[in-house]
Amino acid sequence: MLVAFFVATWLTGLSLATAFAAAAYGFGRSVEPERTDLISLAIFGVMGLASQAGLLLAPWATTRGLTSRIIAALLMGPAGVSLSIFAYEGFTRYATWAIYLWGVLVYAVAYVALVRGGLGRMRER
Repeated sequence: MLVAFFVATWLTGLSLATAFAAAAYGFGRSVEPERTDLISLAIFGVMGLASQAGLLLAPWATTRGLTSRIIAALLMGPAGVSLSIFAYEGFTRYATWAIYLWGVLVYAVAYVALVRGGLGRMRER
């Protein structure tokens, strides 16, 4: 179980750190392309790893004492809050999209029902 936890936390932490570094690098390239180079990418990568330090330490901290667990939890706090905000924004964006899609489908069914005179088979008159 600890191996699965280790793999999950490290894959997640490294992918979030990579996403952070890529986003920061892309922003730097769009704002100041002449000052953003591979050294900037390396700095952003280190910043991404630092932001995920708590998650990367979590498997080790769970096998240690209370102090280690508290330190890992405190390190996870800021990134966890930010990730929760991003997840909420993403959910609301896609939930709105899903509601619009549902609305289009219901409108299509309603128009077809209005044209046909009902939802069942066409009635003979």
